[in-house]
Amino acid sequence: MTKTKISSMDDLLKSDETKYGFKNNETIEATIMSRTNNRLYVDIDGRALGIVPAREMSYEAEELKVGDKILGSVVVPEDEQGYMVLSLRRADREKVWDNLEKKSTDEETIAARIVEANKGGLMLETNGLRGFLPVSQLRPEHYPKVEGGNKDKILEKLRSFIGQNMKVKIISFDKENNKLIFSEKQALMEDQKDQIKNLKVGDTVECEISGVVDFGLFVRFEGLEGLIHISEVSWERVTDLHHDFKVGDKVKAEIISLDEGRISLSLKRLLPDPWLKTIKNYKAGDMVKGEVIRVTPFGAFVRLTPEIEGLVHISELTEERVADPREILKVGDKHTFKIISIEKETHRLALSLKQAKEKKASKKK
Repeated sequence: MTKTKISSMDDLLKSDETKYGFKNNETIEATIMSRTNNRLYVDIDGRALGIVPAREMSYEAEELKVGDKILGSVVVPEDEQGYMVLSLRRADREKVWDNLEKKSTDEETIAARIVEANKGGLMLETNGLRGFLPVSQLRPEHYPKVEGGNKDKILEKLRSFIGQNMKVKIISFDKENNKLIFSEKQALMEDQKDQIKNLKVGDTVECEISGVVDFGLFVRFEGLEGLIHISEVSWERVTDLHHDFKVGDKVKAEIISLDEGRISLSLKRLLPDPWLKTIKNYKAGDMVKGEVIRVTPFGAFVRLTPEIEGLVHISELTEERVADPREILKVGDKHTFKIISIEKETHRLALSLKQAKEKKASKKK
C-alpha cells in the first residue's frame, strides 16, 4: 500500500487526502478485522484498511467483536502507515446530533440527566451532549418558589435537582455552535394535552396550592398544573400572597384560559364583583367627589370609593395645554369630577376635571 509522506501529525489532521474516495469527517461503514487492547483494525469495503485508536473509541466499543459492522468518522484519510484513521466517538456524536435534530423537528419529548446548576437554570446531559434549561422553562412543580426571589436560595433549590432525570423538549437546536436549549414546561404541556381536552373555560375546579411566588399561585388539580396570576386572586389589590396563602391550601378556582397547554385560573371570578355592585350607583354625566391617588404623564387616577377608581386623562384636566399633569393635580388633592364614560366590561371609568369646572361655572351665571 502506498504511503503518503506527511511531515507531522498536524499535517495529517489538516490533510484532505481522497486517495480512497473518502474525505475528512465523512461517516463510513467498516468491518472489524481484529482488535487489541487499545485499537481496532477494520476493513473499509475492501478498498482500504483502517484503525480506530483508543482515544477515538466510543462508550460501546468494549462490546464490539471481530466481524461486527461499525460506523466511523474519517479523522485522517491515510496516516504514515497507510491506514485510514477512524473515530467511533465522533461518529457517535454525529449520530446523536442527527437524532436530536429529528426529535427537535418532531417536537418529541426526551429524557435528560441534570448535571449542573447555576442561578439562571440547569445544565442537562443526554447521550453525551449537554444543553441548558432556563429557570423560566421549568414546570410549575419544579419552579424555585423562593420568597423575595433570593438568588442564593434559588441556586440551592436548583442544585437539589442534580443527578435527577427530567423529561424535556428541545426548543432551540444549534449544531453548528454546539448549543441546545431544553424546556420541561413544554414537555409538561405535551403530557397535559389529552387531559386538557376534557376541560373548558368557565369550569370550576378544586385545587391544591403547590407553590406561592410573588406573581401568583401555582396549583394542582386532577393531575394537572396551572397558575393563578396575582391579578386573578382578589378583586381588591393584593400585595403579599405569602401572607394569605401557603403550599397545601385547598382552593376553588375558575378556568379562564387554556392556551397551548398552559392553564390559567382565577379565584376572584368565583366571588361577587364589588366594582359592578357599586358602579350601579353612577352614570355618565354625574358629578362626583374623588381623591387623587396617583399622577402619571398621561393623567391622574382618582378614587371615588374603596372599590371604584377612575382616570382623568391629561386632555380632561383643563382647557389650557398641559405638559405635565402634576402642574394641575397632586396626590391627596380632592376635587369634584364629571363622569364622562363607564365601561363595565373592562372596569374603566373616565373622569373630567375641566368639564366639572365648566358645569360649575355655568350654574353661577
